[in-house]
Amino acid sequence: MNSRYDSFDLLFIDIYDKNYTYLVNYLLLLVNDLSIAEDLAHDIFLRVYRSKNTDITGQKFRNYIRKAARNIAIDHLKRSARDEAKSNKIIPVLKELDETFYFNLEDNIIEGDVISTVHDVLEEFSEKNRKIFISRILKHKTRKQVCEEEEMSSYIVKRIEDEILYTLKQKLKQFF
Repeated sequence: MNSRYDSFDLLFIDIYDKNYTYLVNYLLLLVNDLSIAEDLAHDIFLRVYRSKNTDITGQKFRNYIRKAARNIAIDHLKRSARDEAKSNKIIPVLKELDETFYFNLEDNIIEGDVISTVHDVLEEFSEKNRKIFISRILKHKTRKQVCEEEEMSSYIVKRIEDEILYTLKQKLKQFF
């Protein structure tokens, strides 16, 4: 006898070799996944080895590992079902957050491009024309109010407004 192994170890190796394929095939019927069946079979044999007081000979042992396999497969399937249920609850939330994030991100990028384009267009005009446009459009002042403040005719204020608006429309077409 090899001094590295005691009698239980030698018996266990023999039992493992004789029953491993049987146990994996039985587990495969229960879980329908070979890698999981192999993992579960190893878990069962590890439990048997750690207990060392289990009678591992004869038909009783085969019944024992078959019952252990059924129980461990049921536990695995229940755990998998719970995990899947959790994932199914989380995935729609994550998908919604993901879509909201990218939708908002895309909107923010476009909004930034629009603001940048408006800024660039306004920079093309003189400071006086920008001031008139901002007073009329952004500050919502009437044409008459702007004419009085700038001491200009209504026609000139309208012409400046129209010119800037036309240029803005041309430059912002790509966003609409």
